[in-house]
Amino acid sequence: MCKSYYNGSSEEIILEKATQDIKHTQLTAEAHLNKFIAFAQKYKAALAIYRLPNDSKLQILCDLSGGKYLDELNLEDLPSGFLLHPFQSGSNKIVHFDAEILAEILLDSDSDEKKDKDVVDWKKAPSEEIEEKIENINTQFDFKSLNNSQNIQSTLASDYLNMVEKGIQLIKREEFYKVVPSKVKNFEFNNDINLGQAFVNACEKYPNAFVNLTFSAKTGLWFGASPETLIEDKKGAYFKTMALAGTQEKSENSIAETTWTQKEIEEQAYVSRYIINCFKKIRLRDFDEIGPKTIQAGNLLHLKTTFKVHTESVNFPELGSVMLKLLHPTSAVCGMPKEPALDFITKEEKHNRSYFSGFMGPVHLDGLSHLFVNLRCCQINKQSVTFYAGAGITEDSKAEKEWEETEMKCKVLSDIIFRI
Repeated sequence: MCKSYYNGSSEEIILEKATQDIKHTQLTAEAHLNKFIAFAQKYKAALAIYRLPNDSKLQILCDLSGGKYLDELNLEDLPSGFLLHPFQSGSNKIVHFDAEILAEILLDSDSDEKKDKDVVDWKKAPSEEIEEKIENINTQFDFKSLNNSQNIQSTLASDYLNMVEKGIQLIKREEFYKVVPSKVKNFEFNNDINLGQAFVNACEKYPNAFVNLTFSAKTGLWFGASPETLIEDKKGAYFKTMALAGTQEKSENSIAETTWTQKEIEEQAYVSRYIINCFKKIRLRDFDEIGPKTIQAGNLLHLKTTFKVHTESVNFPELGSVMLKLLHPTSAVCGMPKEPALDFITKEEKHNRSYFSGFMGPVHLDGLSHLFVNLRCCQINKQSVTFYAGAGITEDSKAEKEWEETEMKCKVLSDIIFRI
């Protein structure tokens, strides 16, 4: 219902109605998302809810079988669905959700013309029985049934600072040029997180990010808003990847007035050089390089360079699979050269990164595979939420500043999850 104004102007009434309509759309979307999430848990399905950058549509993908493990990844052989790939294979496995059910929810004021029942637009509809179960489910998501990750402790500032200092010393000894140590930060909660609301709020606050929520018995419950594309592969048309590095908090100045330190420029150059070296390994020389330029991801700024290959002109249809194997883990989440940086991370980090700094996204939907580095993410457990963050270390790094950067990155999602 729209609030009445006895003495208000017509402009005030119109503005109030528009505000109420937008809030109604958001609440409807939240309610539907929460139904899907509760359904997936109750019926042991695998679920991926995501919003591509700069899109107004929420995508819902459901695999009633609960998803399947993959021993190895060959992108071209995968059926349409959603992919989750860990930072390192081992205790965490590659998982694929089949696109058994597909739906869209439009997060746009135009959708106020629709009735509530039409908010969900089925692209690949379930059976009438399943649709009825989703629509009529009256239970809430049970956080108490999730795994309890009490063994994951928040990284102490002293431990992280020591790890950064050790990394800087190894860089000075030229054992590697860059390394990306990460940390975890745990928050306890009382089973009162509104997942649907958090997702809609993240979409509004971070329009340029890949907002995602995934759930399955195989992977647990993950939530994130990643600013970084790993690959975008349009069959028969193009392949894209990006170099993203350097982080600073958004100031009151315009993005065009942003200045970057030598350390941040150098860090971004390492990531770009890493991608170009991958192209050289497969003798690919015909590509477009766009950037670096400053981009905004929520209240943070980064440097980004985009690389684009026209796959039809270079006659390289399997480029997506080949580049995935070369790129991951990228120097933006691991370091450079890859092997010694990865060895440092394996030895020094006390936590398992799991799916943090791995990659995820839809594959072969409408001819497009769009995979994102899993950054700005958290895992929601039985009694706590575990946030993950890392920072790129070079010779000019200052340990205290890197700690502050990871704190900023954790805050991106914690503000959303806990409605700060």
